[in-house]
Amino acid sequence: MKRALRLTHFDKNKKVKVLELGFDDAAINDKGYSEEGSLLISIQSENSKAFFQLSAAEASLLKDRLDFVIALLSKQYIDTEERAAKNRSKQSKEKMDEIDEEIEGEEE
Repeated sequence: MKRALRLTHFDKNKKVKVLELGFDDAAINDKGYSEEGSLLISIQSENSKAFFQLSAAEASLLKDRLDFVIALLSKQYIDTEERAAKNRSKQSKEKMDEIDEEIEGEEE
């Protein structure tokens, strides 16, 4: 098994959690036939470790879905940031209008 990725995170209790992606190369089996390579995802916490094996086809589907979800989340973030900027601008303009009204009221 070869390691392709290792991500380490700490939970709110500062305990380590690790996600690893490993893979086995495609190979020729004992009967002389080729076997597809496979991917292995593991998640390890302090007291437990879980594995999930994927075929190349399953990994491809996972990659496609991840790409789709990442693009969706990126678009949502951009849209949200634009709305937030407009709201901040509107609030700033309203505060400036209030200040202007106060100044005009003092001048009278």
